[in-house]
Amino acid sequence: MPSTQQADNSIHEDQLLNFLVNTIDEEVDLDFAPNAEATSEDIYEVLVGACADGTSVSTLCEKSEDSLHQNTVLYHLRKKFDLESVEQAGNNCFRRTFSTFCLSRWRS
Repeated sequence: MPSTQQADNSIHEDQLLNFLVNTIDEEVDLDFAPNAEATSEDIYEVLVGACADGTSVSTLCEKSEDSLHQNTVLYHLRKKFDLESVEQAGNNCFRRTFSTFCLSRWRS
């Protein structure tokens, strides 16, 4: 049974994925109908996973058993994302996270 505490002070892959998905979800508004097949978290998870693997959304969706279909993800990325606002949100998120990280390292 895995423990939620980390004695080694390392960040595990699933924790980083959750952090990134939650952060993007807070910064970028992606609306879905209440009965939609996908959620914003599903889309962000595929996007973050593809970035982390250094691959495309299509490749990740093809290889992953529990991912949405690639056409579903790509449709939402193309039709519902305003790339300028996503870039701005990403930059803001990076600055805020990096600043917090640097301050915590500097204080310790």
